[in-house]
Amino acid sequence: MGSRVLLVGVALFGAVMGSAHAADQSVPRGPSSYYPNTYYPTSIDWTGFYLGLQGGGAFGSARWTDPFSGVADDPKPATLLGGGQIGVNWTRDSILLGVEADFIGMALDSSVTDGLRFTHQVRTTWLSLVTGRLGYAVNRYLAYVKGGAAFANERNSVMSPTGGFADSGMTTQYGWTIGGGIEYAISPNWSAKVEYDFVDLPSQNIVLVGCGPPGVCRGMGSQPATVEYTIQKVIGAINYRF
Repeated sequence: MGSRVLLVGVALFGAVMGSAHAADQSVPRGPSSYYPNTYYPTSIDWTGFYLGLQGGGAFGSARWTDPFSGVADDPKPATLLGGGQIGVNWTRDSILLGVEADFIGMALDSSVTDGLRFTHQVRTTWLSLVTGRLGYAVNRYLAYVKGGAAFANERNSVMSPTGGFADSGMTTQYGWTIGGGIEYAISPNWSAKVEYDFVDLPSQNIVLVGCGPPGVCRGMGSQPATVEYTIQKVIGAINYRF
């Protein structure tokens, strides 16, 4: 998983910087006969604080082995999402450094039933990312990559074939994220962007209580479970820069 995500990150960074370089080639330059190496700054100042709204979609994958049935489950939830973000940028020439935090509400929910008729459900209702951004600005366009910490709530539950219930409760998970996007300045203060983010949330203290062997549901103490949970989201957003 780690090597695949690293390759995705490298490819994403290359694609973003390639897009910025292509846009750079289209920016009109001054008369080269007099000042062949003159730098012409971007027409939009990205420096400063901003806040905005976002909306889009998310899909996830929760791979685990049910501690009660011993069978592997792989629910794949998908949903729409909405939320907001706040951040600050610093720019020098065309290079941008920034910090951004967002909070997103969603109903990422899915369940699967394994071969022994145990049902596993995973549910997430909010996600928050706190990231650093590195970008390259050309005229009204900003191409960037981002990475940092991710936080989300995660609820895992198991239903036995007889209808017995075991539940991890609502647990706050934390992990990491990597992503990138393109932002366009509509005016000196308003901008719009599209963005992709990959989120990895390693299992943190998932303990299920309540179900026994197949066909029986009774108190058996706690059963630990390790869930490999990832979320991918694609959003469109609008920002107001102060």
